[in-house]
Amino acid sequence: MYARLVHRNLSQAEVEVLFNLLSERFEVVEEMIRDEGYGYDEEVVFGWDEGYEGISDSSSSTSSKGGRVDSMLMSILSIDLPLQYDVNFVKDIGFERWEALKEIIKNIRWRRGKGVFAFRLRFLGSQTIVFSIVYRGSGKVLFNKAIEGIEYVADTMPFRSLPDAKEIRFVFSREEMRWRPRSAYIDGKEYRYVEGRWNDNIR
Repeated sequence: MYARLVHRNLSQAEVEVLFNLLSERFEVVEEMIRDEGYGYDEEVVFGWDEGYEGISDSSSSTSSKGGRVDSMLMSILSIDLPLQYDVNFVKDIGFERWEALKEIIKNIRWRRGKGVFAFRLRFLGSQTIVFSIVYRGSGKVLFNKAIEGIEYVADTMPFRSLPDAKEIRFVFSREEMRWRPRSAYIDGKEYRYVEGRWNDNIR
């Protein structure tokens, strides 16, 4: 089973500690996003094509044109895990390993200071489950809350109500301080989660 580690603007030490930890459980493929000539861009690697919600530790924080930030100044970390996302995934990856991974991710974000940090975690089981967050600001409470909350989504109604979905994407809500569904894909069709329910076409 292969895990995939994609990154940009991370230090070599940060990459190595992630690689070594993931290598305890998986074969790891590492890829660095370069500014030019690599064949990847943010649209592909992180999923900007569906849009994103940037959050910060300040409600007065502003972003650049169109709600985006200058991606050239952004640090990016994307991790794919070949695991089924369910209530047992922490046991599958190993409790101590999962706790260590969360701490590493939080520490990498903290090292960015007020810089922009884009993080995505994908579980590639029978369903693809995606957690993505774009964070800016020097505080750590919101981002840490997001990382700690990943393991609890598996037991929520919006997640359990879509057993047939091929992919479900979650974003972190600053207002609600929790992960909420953004979109799901069933038989090639996209459905949105709006006002506490999946849109009417899904059921």
